[in-house]
Amino acid sequence: MERFSFVHTADLHLDSPFAGLKEVDERVARLLQSATFKAFENIVSLCIERNVDFLLVAGDVYDGADRSLRAQLRFRDSLLRLSDAGIKTFVVHGNHDPMDGWSATLKWPDHVYIFRETIESVPVQREKKKIAQVYGVSYPQRDLYENLAAHFRKEGEAPFHIGLLHCNVGTETGHKPYAPCSMEDLLSAGMDYWALGHVHRKTILSHKQPTIIYPGTPQGLNPNETGPHGCYVVEVERDGGISVEFVPVDEVRWVTHEVNISNIKDHDHLLAFLEETSHRIQSQARKRNVILRLALTGRGFVHHSLKRPGFIDDLTSRLREIHAHDDPLIWIERIEPRTRPEVDIAARRQAEDFIGEFLRVSQNLKEDDRLWPMLREELSELISSRRGLRFLKMPDDEELINLIEEAEVRGLDLLLGGSMK
Repeated sequence: MERFSFVHTADLHLDSPFAGLKEVDERVARLLQSATFKAFENIVSLCIERNVDFLLVAGDVYDGADRSLRAQLRFRDSLLRLSDAGIKTFVVHGNHDPMDGWSATLKWPDHVYIFRETIESVPVQREKKKIAQVYGVSYPQRDLYENLAAHFRKEGEAPFHIGLLHCNVGTETGHKPYAPCSMEDLLSAGMDYWALGHVHRKTILSHKQPTIIYPGTPQGLNPNETGPHGCYVVEVERDGGISVEFVPVDEVRWVTHEVNISNIKDHDHLLAFLEETSHRIQSQARKRNVILRLALTGRGFVHHSLKRPGFIDDLTSRLREIHAHDDPLIWIERIEPRTRPEVDIAARRQAEDFIGEFLRVSQNLKEDDRLWPMLREELSELISSRRGLRFLKMPDDEELINLIEEAEVRGLDLLLGGSMK
């Protein structure tokens, strides 16, 4: 077989409105409005620089069924760059951008193939030689719960077979179960590589026979989608061996960083330490824009200051002023106080008084996950309220533990009356 290469991406969510931000200034707003487009342009540039044979886009090109004209034009223009470079593109649509959504009447470039609502297979040729066969299918509508993977089957004599699908493998992805399937469905289809989409965190489900990958979204879309986001460059050798390389392409990187305040001696020290931390994170992002959430942890001198009205807002504003003219940008999105008062918690927990009982109950709630359904039931009334439906969601396990810890800190503060007992 011939040696060839391709890029695998998914979940572009072009023109996505970024979620989870309380406030941003005009510069940050402009940056976020263009971030998904810039990330895809980075993918296109990568394809051209690496001289790959084709690009695979595994669903959710757009953020909604009623995709904007701007998003469709920008996508078409980027694919034209690839077509002009002789690089093919294969696209399926997912639950966010199903085929029954609105589409502008645009002429797509040569070398672009968009799969329809039934499974098709398309040969990939280079210099009149077949190098691969790509199988794909798009969602006809958003709410699709059929096991599409079960209908994929290798056919013909192509040297390499690729499945292109937007789906939910297993039950633990943290995403809605659209086009649900099992690993066995994927393994039995006869593919050499599964190019999947739907899960926003990069995940390799299988390294070989077949290789099965979620590349994640190339641009994190909210403060929970932290760290590097990108796509995979896949090299297929003459003997059928596969090597994969994750390449970050995100234009804006979301970072949540914990800062322990236990050794902070005064407020000057606190500000200097946070400034040093933010500069270090900016450097680690390697010339990318950063939106930074700082979580202050530990026990120490500044705990009670952080509880003062306006203190966190003033601290955040000061850090934003320090970074106001940085390029690339770093924006302090939020400072979260998760600190504890200077008190011997372990000793207090053993005390035979109300505070000791409070701390023992709190510890038990954190450690005994059999109690978590009861907590969620208590929260459900608030979350399902008219206001709650707009702003809240049921916490996952990690978020629930954080809520318990925050409640413990707040409760201890109130019970101690703001003192250092």
